[in-house]
Amino acid sequence: MKLVIIVLCLVAIVLAADKYNDLNDDFNISEVLDNERLLYSYGKCLLNNGPCTPEIKQVKEKLPEALETRCAKCTEKQKQTGKQLARELKKHHPELWKDLVAKYDPQGKHQQAFQDFLASP
Repeated sequence: MKLVIIVLCLVAIVLAADKYNDLNDDFNISEVLDNERLLYSYGKCLLNNGPCTPEIKQVKEKLPEALETRCAKCTEKQKQTGKQLARELKKHHPELWKDLVAKYDPQGKHQQAFQDFLASP
C-alpha cells in the first residue's frame, strides 16, 4: 500500500512539472492591451530594452522554450492569453510584433508552427 502511495505521489509530481506555473493565469491581458504605455513597457522588457516586472520576467524566461515546444507546457489559460496577445499585436502594433519576432525567431523556424497555434481553437 505504501508503495502505491509513493508511486502516485511521484506521478503527480511528474505531471505537475509538465506544465508551467499557473500562478499568473489570472493575469488580465486586456488591461495591457488597453494601455499603450504598459504594453510598450512590457515590450521593452521582452526586447531587453527596459526593466521587467516579475510576471513579465517569467514570461521572458519561458518564451524561447514555449516557442520551441509549441507551448506544450502552457496551461490552457496561457495558450489563450498568448493567442489574444499575438493577434492584437499583429493587428494593432505591427512594429512591436516585428521586433519581437526578430528577437525570438530570427530565422523564422517557428513561423508555421506559430500560425498553426494561432489558427487552433
